[in-house]
Amino acid sequence: MMLQQAPSISVCRSKAYQTILHSYTRRRCFSSSHRRAREEQMYSANMRVAAYMCSALIGALGATYASVPLYKIFCQATGFGGTTKRVDLDDLDHAIANSDQTIENTSKKRTKMDRFFNKLYSMSNVPGLQKNNRGHANTWTDEEAAQKLAQLKPHPNGRLIRVRFDATVGDVMPWSFTPTQRDVRVVPGETSLAFFTAKNNSDKPMTGVATYNVFPAQAGVYFNKIQCFCFEEQRLLPGEEVDMPVFFFIDPEYVDDAALANCNNVVLSYTFFPTDWDDDEDDEDDDE
Repeated sequence: MMLQQAPSISVCRSKAYQTILHSYTRRRCFSSSHRRAREEQMYSANMRVAAYMCSALIGALGATYASVPLYKIFCQATGFGGTTKRVDLDDLDHAIANSDQTIENTSKKRTKMDRFFNKLYSMSNVPGLQKNNRGHANTWTDEEAAQKLAQLKPHPNGRLIRVRFDATVGDVMPWSFTPTQRDVRVVPGETSLAFFTAKNNSDKPMTGVATYNVFPAQAGVYFNKIQCFCFEEQRLLPGEEVDMPVFFFIDPEYVDDAALANCNNVVLSYTFFPTDWDDDEDDEDDDE
């Protein structure tokens, strides 16, 4: 009887190598598949992050452009941070006609803006205020104050309130911006007019916008503007100088506010910021 011959050493080694190679190949295929899956997940996650960042950037740009009008609407509606309330006015001429002060006659040859500014000058209670030949700023008027102004009367027990004016410009804005008077004194319920002067000291046309605030903040609730240049774009040519009016009154209810019983001084401050720089070519195109 013949004994079964044992497998040779070389055959055993060959089988062992095949087993190892097969196992290695399976592990390598599994590793490659797993790596591709992870790469796809990372790519998908990166795309989502990029989409979120782009959306945030677009939203930030939109908020930047909308910030001024939104801030304007919010502050005028709430008086937040001492921001003055904006008084509506349907017909400024009607309001002026109801004031006790006279309005000088103007020539028919004068422009509508000149006539308007002459009326404002004639209404001013600022001592020594003089008309000048400077340009005029863009201003706004609103729609509901004619009737209120017609019925507005100084508070019978009102005290004199000193309204001081402050004017500044942004650090990168080459304008000079000053009030033409340091302060005025008014009784709550009495209208008053003040002027600010702005000049472009650069060699290029430039556009700016002014924001405003009132201190103390509580007084801003009673500080009503009828005519103002704030939040309106002011475009000045090189060396151009303009007058900017602020026609306002303090509500008679100011006197009845216990929190303001000892407050006889109010500060109205403006700050001008640049909105864009115009080059000479754009200016020439506008002139054409």
